[in-house]
Amino acid sequence: MSYTELLERKSEILKKTVENWVMKENRDGLDRQETHIYRNMLKELHQNEYELNGVRDEEAVKRQDSESSKKKNTVTALEHASTNV
Repeated sequence: MSYTELLERKSEILKKTVENWVMKENRDGLDRQETHIYRNMLKELHQNEYELNGVRDEEAVKRQDSESSKKKNTVTALEHASTNV
């Protein structure tokens, strides 16, 4: 499991947990301790989403660099082949 997949899974779990806390808050209300736990879950979810977006951006940049270097190598190889003919 890659780091991105791990963050995505963690995000899914946090979203479901936060959803359950929201439902409890709407149904029964939250006491002070539960409110503290709920807020910490929200913070963790936001931090996880921020980190996940950063990792996805890094992967996209790496992918673009890889594709551009492949294209450059192909063009260089074609140029080299045409000069040797």
